[in-house]
Amino acid sequence: MSKFLSVSIMLVLSACAFIVPAASVNYPSALYYSAIFLVFSGLLFLLNNSPQQPLSKLEKFMLGSWLFYPAITALDLWFRVGWIWTEFQEPSRFILVLPIYFMVRRVGFSQNALKWGVWFGAVAAGVWAFYQKQYLGFHRVSGGTSGLIAAFGDISLLLGVMSVAMFQPNWKMNPLFGPLAAVALLLGVYASLASGTKGGWISMPLLCWVMVDLLDKPTYKKRFLVLFTFAFLALLVWYFVPFVQQRLSMIVPAITEYFVHGKVADGSAGIRLALWHSALLIFIDNPLFGTGPGSYYIEKIPLVEAGLIPTEAGPHLGPHNQLFNSLFETGIIGAIMVYSIYFSFLLLCRQHLQQNKALAITGILMVVGYMDFGIAEVIWDINNAGVFFAVMIAMIAGKLSHDKNAANTAIGVNASV
Repeated sequence: MSKFLSVSIMLVLSACAFIVPAASVNYPSALYYSAIFLVFSGLLFLLNNSPQQPLSKLEKFMLGSWLFYPAITALDLWFRVGWIWTEFQEPSRFILVLPIYFMVRRVGFSQNALKWGVWFGAVAAGVWAFYQKQYLGFHRVSGGTSGLIAAFGDISLLLGVMSVAMFQPNWKMNPLFGPLAAVALLLGVYASLASGTKGGWISMPLLCWVMVDLLDKPTYKKRFLVLFTFAFLALLVWYFVPFVQQRLSMIVPAITEYFVHGKVADGSAGIRLALWHSALLIFIDNPLFGTGPGSYYIEKIPLVEAGLIPTEAGPHLGPHNQLFNSLFETGIIGAIMVYSIYFSFLLLCRQHLQQNKALAITGILMVVGYMDFGIAEVIWDINNAGVFFAVMIAMIAGKLSHDKNAANTAIGVNASV
């Protein structure tokens, strides 16, 4: 491949690296078009270029998890449940992003483009939230997502913390970069709070814990100090913001009412407990292979009729939890498939902490965030949240591997000279 072509592809990939996070919850159509463009570009690239560097064992494990999940889902749909395209949409994304990974791994892209895309995405989300909350009077804001409140709140929060990570190399170079990253963090957190997405709020302590790794010498003392500071600030927000009080006030009563009396006390926490309970009962009866994708609504009916779960769980509500969703669909194998995708990517990022701390921790924050978001939502099923995750892990993993291969090649050249 000529140097001109390589540089041209790198510039195009850099533009996409900016658009994907910038548009994620602010203008999702641009996210989808960028993802489609990347997939077809990656396919054309692979048809004309063979991989030069061999895959590491960890890369093989990660890519294998991307293939295993859709393959097992496809076999399950084909031979047991009957083909349902909508049920295959989510797992198929991990096949579609494979060409993106290999293209980025070979050519790379500008990390600065990704950094500013993340920053712009967080800032724009905060502006969206302020406008919808203060001027339009929305009770719960959704930014540019056309009503996908959970996705907006979750990804806005992620963009905020990822901005801090992406700017980490610039902290010592210029003191202005610290406040710049802080602006993105505050606006991302504000967007999350204004959305009322409690599933995102659950992740904040763990995200704070991970962000301590951005320091030169992270210690447990610093981690607990950050957690204490977060707890103090969270208490202030709860005390002075009635909207947050309202969203949190029913959690403990709803949990108590469900576990003590088996009744649903509200339309959020109580309903979720009933839905999780349903999925768990289905899994207990079918622990190895589950009952198949799309079977939750049918399997839930006998449980309601037998009085094992409250009628409020309803026939048209999904499990609202990624773990329970995987357990009822394909049993323990399903949970292994889903979480192997998370943990293989997390291990890959940890492997590159010394080489590229900012990007590696950005990837870890994504995994930790999405695993926590999955407590309250089947997060990959939300279209723009699922597309954003799949494309971002392909680009981040590809970039980390590209930089490592480039460094190894440079060392080899220097050694030969």
